[in-house]
Amino acid sequence: MRFIRKLDRIRPNETVRKAILPGGLTILVEEVPQVHSLTLGVWIRTGSRDEPADLSGISHFIEHMVFKGTRSRSALQIAKKMEAVGGQLDAFTSREQTCYYARVFDEHLDIAMETMGDLLLNPLFSRDLVDREQGVIAEEIESYDNNPEEQVHDLISAEIWPNHPLGRPILGSRQTISRFGSRTLRRYHQERYTAPNVVVAASGHVSFDRVMELASRHLAFPPGAAPNGRFPLTRFRSRAVRHEKDVSQVSLCLAGRGPSYHDEDRHALAVVNMILGAGVSSRLFQKIREDEGLAYTVYSFMDVLRDTGLFGIYLGVAPEKARTVLALACREIAKLKRGGIRRWELESAKAQLLMSHLLSYESTYERMNRIAINEICYGRQSSLESVIERVQAIDRDEVEAALDRYLRPRRFGLITLGPAGKDYPGEGDWDF
Repeated sequence: MRFIRKLDRIRPNETVRKAILPGGLTILVEEVPQVHSLTLGVWIRTGSRDEPADLSGISHFIEHMVFKGTRSRSALQIAKKMEAVGGQLDAFTSREQTCYYARVFDEHLDIAMETMGDLLLNPLFSRDLVDREQGVIAEEIESYDNNPEEQVHDLISAEIWPNHPLGRPILGSRQTISRFGSRTLRRYHQERYTAPNVVVAASGHVSFDRVMELASRHLAFPPGAAPNGRFPLTRFRSRAVRHEKDVSQVSLCLAGRGPSYHDEDRHALAVVNMILGAGVSSRLFQKIREDEGLAYTVYSFMDVLRDTGLFGIYLGVAPEKARTVLALACREIAKLKRGGIRRWELESAKAQLLMSHLLSYESTYERMNRIAINEICYGRQSSLESVIERVQAIDRDEVEAALDRYLRPRRFGLITLGPAGKDYPGEGDWDF
């Protein structure tokens, strides 16, 4: 395809400078002089997978709490400080990291850095604020529970990683968050928010020297070793599990473990994901929604983590169509494995993967994310050129090897979430 060949001539500025301060804080700066803004991110190398069972949800809870007030500012003052200069301040918690970020005009880096430092180093964790936030997060959990599609993804994670933090919701449960007190939150914050456990990433119209100066002044995280919160992966057992819920549709999720960040075949499986169900031209979408009209929501998905991953398909259908739709999905997987992939499918999937990488260069937020994840996962930066070369090199043999390795029935489990008393597929009802 000419589109892919033209990528050889694309060379965006992607020089990333790195420094590690004496206390262990990692600084990454990507200067993008053609823009007038920047994104500053402070990444904590801790997420829900590092939490023991009785502290499930604490990383996300702390993420909420740092915005509720510091020793010198109330939550309203924090918001006004940033919004007065047109800035945006937000955060997210994932399975493996917690990220706080600010998007501002280039001239307001000092405001973003000082505000971020105050939030992360001086949170109050006062009893009244903790009590209030327990109610807010309980409502957030309720909103997930009221969304069958979101809920079924949590349920399949519990099957893929049983009795492991990866199998528990990032938000925790109502039971665990209700037990969090000021002392528990403060202690966990002190253990995790240490300099060796923090990566500061900035991308945009910003200078390396200026970031270094301001980070040294405002992000003085305490020294200490990165905490060892790793839990060994548990054994997966293929099975089907039914959950009842008073809804009109049934949600089906068929999934299994996939490759990690360090498995080279993650690239080929990403191509499989595109061909099977990640786009409108994908086989599952075309067969189940367009040709048969049996489902509105149908897609495949994959999630890549540092030592494991997840690959699966989701189907939202009427209960009486559940068996038919799952059989059709399995038939499409079998056809893909038996007949191989078409040339145009391979080229289309590669073009979509490359476009997603290229689009990340259009946003300082996405660039900040990319350089931080590269550092956290690999300890180094990957150039766009190397990504283009790797994706271009994917051939049919590599994709078909990934199909054979990862898409085996015994590697998958099935979750159904729907109204009681219906004839849903069970163990032995998926084969490809």
